[in-house]
Amino acid sequence: DAGTPDEVAFVGGINIGAGSMAGRDHDEPARHGRYANIHDVHCMVRGPAVTDVHDNFVMRWNGASERDREHGAWPTAGTEDLDLPTGRTAPAGDTTAQIVRSVLPGLYPSLPDGENSIRAQYLAAIGGAEEYIYIEDQILLSRVVLVALGEALERGVVVVALVPGDPMPELARYRAFPGIAAGYDALAALGGFAGFCLAAPAARRSWGYEEIYVHSKTMVVDDRWATIGSANLIFTSFQGDTEMNVSFWDSEVARAFRVRQVDEQGGFESAAMGGREAVGRLAEAARSNAARRAEGDDLVGFACRIDPARWAT
Repeated sequence: DAGTPDEVAFVGGINIGAGSMAGRDHDEPARHGRYANIHDVHCMVRGPAVTDVHDNFVMRWNGASERDREHGAWPTAGTEDLDLPTGRTAPAGDTTAQIVRSVLPGLYPSLPDGENSIRAQYLAAIGGAEEYIYIEDQILLSRVVLVALGEALERGVVVVALVPGDPMPELARYRAFPGIAAGYDALAALGGFAGFCLAAPAARRSWGYEEIYVHSKTMVVDDRWATIGSANLIFTSFQGDTEMNVSFWDSEVARAFRVRQVDEQGGFESAAMGGREAVGRLAEAARSNAARRAEGDDLVGFACRIDPARWAT
């Protein structure tokens, strides 16, 4: 329905597989493997921001170098250029939303200077945080983001970040690169702040503990602003890969999103709590779950505290 008055768009992590179909209870005990039980977040968008998603799709489709090659598109019919949207979709609510991107300069003729608005928006949101920052991300190794988080912690902001407990093995190999190594050092340094908690979701099974793979790329700040998209917190998602996020300024929606995510990971209800209290309690729950896991006990919720200095090593 692109280009029609009732068009919608979806923004989130790109790689959707069988493991992505797991429910929020992650009750899939028969599945095994790193990507068998995935925690992910996508967002359905309506209103004027959809036009920006549509515009981006056309730009990337028309710029795809392989679509006219053999097996470069499926089905092979209909590989001609698409038309750009001619108007902007009418408003569909009161939430202020913005589409932000990472695009390298020179990659697309219609965007010769590229775009790095995802990185800029993350840094602006972290820099403006006053109470709490809640992050879910597949990768947390962007030095510039981690340094900004350290500055927020120095201001007294509570920070909880959820990452996969069994991350992609390539990360440990990439540590040999100076840019990645600097990210590891910056993450380890956050472990010195009492207000920081790095956590990974897990579930107890009959055979032991299963790591629930975090593929979401989200951040919520102060129950006022949030972002959902495809960009990982690593420099390649800011200055290499082509990514898209949708960010929104709406205290009601941001708060509801925080409640949904924190309740799932912490195993408690936080609707009656302020954001700082809820995220702080999640950190406590993650520490308690780490102790339970060490004893072989059942977990409450999923989040378990892990050591920032040992993650993805």
